[in-house]
Amino acid sequence: MAFSFKNLRDMIQTQGERFGDKVVIRFHDEDVTYRELDERSSRVANALKRLGIRKGDRVCLLMDNGPEFYYAFFGIIKLGAIAGPVNCWWQTGEIQYLLNDSGAVALFVDAPYRTHSDRVRGETPALKHMIARGFEADGYLSFDDFLQGDSSLEDVPIGPDDISTIVYTSGTTGNPKGVLLSHGNILTNSWQATKLADISEREVVMCFLPLFHVNGLVITGTAPMAVGAQIVLRKNFSASDFWDTVAQYRVNIFSGVPTVYQILLNTPGSEKVDVSSLRYGVCGAAPMPVETIRRFEETFNMIIVEGYGLTEGTAGATANPINGVRKIGSIGIPFEDSEIRIVDDDDREVPQGEVGEITIRGGHVMKGYFNKPEETAQTLRGGWLHTGDMAYTDADGYLFIVDRKKEMIIRGGENIYPKELEGILFTHPKILEASVVGVPDPIYGEEVLACVVVRPGETLGEEELRDWCRENMASYKVPRYVDFRDSLPKNIIGKVLKKELRGILQKEGRIR
Repeated sequence: MAFSFKNLRDMIQTQGERFGDKVVIRFHDEDVTYRELDERSSRVANALKRLGIRKGDRVCLLMDNGPEFYYAFFGIIKLGAIAGPVNCWWQTGEIQYLLNDSGAVALFVDAPYRTHSDRVRGETPALKHMIARGFEADGYLSFDDFLQGDSSLEDVPIGPDDISTIVYTSGTTGNPKGVLLSHGNILTNSWQATKLADISEREVVMCFLPLFHVNGLVITGTAPMAVGAQIVLRKNFSASDFWDTVAQYRVNIFSGVPTVYQILLNTPGSEKVDVSSLRYGVCGAAPMPVETIRRFEETFNMIIVEGYGLTEGTAGATANPINGVRKIGSIGIPFEDSEIRIVDDDDREVPQGEVGEITIRGGHVMKGYFNKPEETAQTLRGGWLHTGDMAYTDADGYLFIVDRKKEMIIRGGENIYPKELEGILFTHPKILEASVVGVPDPIYGEEVLACVVVRPGETLGEEELRDWCRENMASYKVPRYVDFRDSLPKNIIGKVLKKELRGILQKEGRIR
């Protein structure tokens, strides 16, 4: 790790002194300087300390993008506590599971998500404090009050291996798993990203990806801060004002998922304003068709840098270099100080050009899954992070993803695990069997198809099922397509044969 920061607390404090009145966050009409970010996050830390929160406690954030997210996030971390961003698209049951699994003692809540926090009361025994932003209610503390008071902090011993963040990622075995990221993990990956992506203090980086995801949190968050760059922060992606924002703030870099680029191709606007400041856009989270990349680069006269990463590796692991050879269709080369091997089922490295599983070793690899020692040992066996993604390398060491070892669906950059959705569908009183597969989609890359067998004597309509799903799972997980069947193909032990199911669906014209 090339940064000299001892931990993330040290990073924010150092940058607050080094860059002082330089604006670090531009959020619509609000500008926040490096000094203000440092002081306000320290006030949050002091307020949490007064509540009795200490090093190692988990404190979660159910918050939209905004400066307040950073105040809370870094405030938690400055205490040596562990920050837990919560996916704002999740539904109450999913959020309740996360809070209970993590043992969160406090929760920051934005106004749009009050319904969820109200519902989990009494169902989350460890949760002692809820801090409201944007509303007032009995049983909630005021976030505005947290921003008052003293900004001086007592020293807390925090080492690079101490856990800073717990980020939940959907698991192939059903329930989401808490990925434990240390201060060193995030600082290492931030340094790697700035080096490979050539980010300096002169850059203006636009962040519209959600901060509850590691891409937004690290690649367009802590990485720019670590070098003193400026972040143009938006609550979410908006095609209608994207190009105007680029022109107004002279944005140099942004990071998006394939869906963002597809939408921008269909809603041009760059010809009306000066967007010559743009150097490149980063694309990760899911493969993007080579033709889309070429069309985008030709249309908007800028380059797209493809990369690859996963939460268990903090954020990024590989990318096409900015100052070097880019191979369109490739996920590039490993980040500096990161090793990648392509291995077979026996963890033996395969020859160049042969397909195998991507495994990663380096300072950005997670410490493990929270309270899941067996899954941690399996995923990190031999000292390598086993990703479940299949790829090969060419003669120059560039990686090309060809398939996913696991059955994961990637919809618009969001990871969706069929096993998790099937577990939810099985709780429906009218459903006897269910199997979920991904199907191609021109906008989102993939969509969810649920094959369902209804219990004898019951009737269940497609919209009725979707309405139920909307109440029990995040909106992006709700099946776009529903296929009601009399039975599902199984082996002799009753396991659904997804390969055979796909073949049936293809023959019937349900999927290509």
